[in-house]
Amino acid sequence: MAAPNPVRVLEVCRVAPTPSSPDSAAPTSLPLTFFDVFWLRFPPVQRIFFYETSHSTTTFSEIVLPKLKHSLSLTLHHYLPLAGNLTWSPDSDKPIIQYVEGHDAISLTIAESEAESFYHLSGDSFREAKEFHHYLPQLVASHTQVPVMALQVTLFPNTGFSIGYATHHAVLDGKTASLFMHSWASICVRGQVSTLTPELTPFYDRTIVDDPDDLETTFLKGFLQQNGNNNKSLMIWDLKAPPDVFLGTFRLTQANIENIKKRVQAQWQEKNNHKLAIPLSTFTITSAYTWVCLVKTLKTRSQKVRLIIGVDCRARLEPPLPSTYFGNCLTGCFVNADSNDLIGEDGVAMAATAIGEAIQGLNNGVLKGAKDCITALFSLQKEALFSIAGSPRLEMYNIDFGWGRPRKVEVTSIDKSGAFSLADSRDGNGGLQIGIVLKKHEIEAFASLFVSGLETH
Repeated sequence: MAAPNPVRVLEVCRVAPTPSSPDSAAPTSLPLTFFDVFWLRFPPVQRIFFYETSHSTTTFSEIVLPKLKHSLSLTLHHYLPLAGNLTWSPDSDKPIIQYVEGHDAISLTIAESEAESFYHLSGDSFREAKEFHHYLPQLVASHTQVPVMALQVTLFPNTGFSIGYATHHAVLDGKTASLFMHSWASICVRGQVSTLTPELTPFYDRTIVDDPDDLETTFLKGFLQQNGNNNKSLMIWDLKAPPDVFLGTFRLTQANIENIKKRVQAQWQEKNNHKLAIPLSTFTITSAYTWVCLVKTLKTRSQKVRLIIGVDCRARLEPPLPSTYFGNCLTGCFVNADSNDLIGEDGVAMAATAIGEAIQGLNNGVLKGAKDCITALFSLQKEALFSIAGSPRLEMYNIDFGWGRPRKVEVTSIDKSGAFSLADSRDGNGGLQIGIVLKKHEIEAFASLFVSGLETH
């Protein structure tokens, strides 16, 4: 028998952008670039923010909720595409992002949790991944249209509230989603002031995105030929999370990272008789340590293992794009290794070296291997694949709507993608937060390896 739903939906409303003025910089339609097309049928990215407050149901309904709704409407004035849809008409060569003023709006679900689960959900312990599904909105797609974004706000009376979002990956990446959330929070704090600072104002000009290798055609062709000829469907891949997986949060402090770094450098020096030439960043060390723990946990015996890192190309393109560029601007950085090397005594050193070299290779051209991405997407891989969601650079823990910074931020869609997530640390001490989704016995084994590995470093 299914467990009762702990969440009661109070309202599903539509929040429209404040009417656009003639001088509004936000366009009502946007073409896709090759960066966007790559993600055409990927499942939505879902993220949830937990805010600890002591609001009663009455206070929340009368003060907090109207403020969130009003500031959302003001913010959407700058982000019109988020209130629109991705559409693909049968007579068009490719999809387009379209917002129709007076017709389109963003779906906002208002709910109240009947379970005393705020601290459980916003904690670090192992939580069933499906528990989060009640607090997240869905994007309902058809073959010709799919919403760009949906939101859900859930009150936990006298304890806090959560904001969950689902975004279509073919319209925006994590950087743009973060930009929107920071903008919404900024306007919410300032009340009636609807302007945005330059560092929060989205940049929409797509004419400066160069595509000399015609990657757009390559990527579109891949989707059009999937499941038949000329398949112009916008239906999202139905990747279901396994029913028995748990989400766990793990942390590396700055001290942990420095200790691992020293150990990696010492092992490299001992083995190669010279210092490691590749810089070991916090990201490299954290990714390497997590990857090795996962390979050991899953007893991956495939000879080859591969880690896919999403790389923000904005600053790496010629000409570079502004950091506020709206849309996708990611490419995949492929890191290859042998599983036997990673489970060895100096496995973290081997992983860190492979990651460092792959990232350094981006200097030779960030889009050099971009065509391989679509090949990897549509072909069966012999390698065991691992990937990373999120980024510490998004500063999700700085998103404050006026009631304090989030107690917890989770990328919950990793239960479908199988990726592990990386985020900044809430306490801002230079450490990182890692999200892992595995079956119960696997996540317990991972936790044991994760902790014991730190003791030896």
